[in-house]
Amino acid sequence: MDLVKYGNVILLGFLVWLLIAPRAGSPQYSESFLAYMVALLFSLIGSSEIMMVKPVAFFFTIGGVFAFCYIVASSAIRVGLRK
Repeated sequence: MDLVKYGNVILLGFLVWLLIAPRAGSPQYSESFLAYMVALLFSLIGSSEIMMVKPVAFFFTIGGVFAFCYIVASSAIRVGLRK
């Protein structure tokens, strides 16, 4: 199974994408978040094209997708608890 084989790559991708994610308290958060989303989108498109040659790149980007979902979920919960 590929998911078990590339689990550490997914975890590494999650950590790297989480590190480069914009911080919520930043004054230019919206522009940084848009750039983050576009970078992840282009990374997904590019890695899906080379998936047959280098599957590691695709699974690294899947970790980025998990990091993106984590950031969106954590910001939604933070906003919900403040009100």
